[in-house]
Amino acid sequence: MDMVTQKVYTHMKMLSDQNGFPPTIRQTAEQLKLSEREVEAAINEMQRLGKIVITDIPAKSIIEFV
Repeated sequence: MDMVTQKVYTHMKMLSDQNGFPPTIRQTAEQLKLSEREVEAAINEMQRLGKIVITDIPAKSIIEFV
């Protein structure tokens, strides 16, 4: 996992553990001072590596950490 992906994973996991749900892509980008595109790429990489599972339902997506 590259540095950006690790940073996004750690940040989203920590907030998910605290709040019961992960932050949005926009929130993550703002908090980590990254572009939304970088956060989206990191999320795609985490999904590819099996670190998260994304379930799409109408009007929202659910991210689960594995």
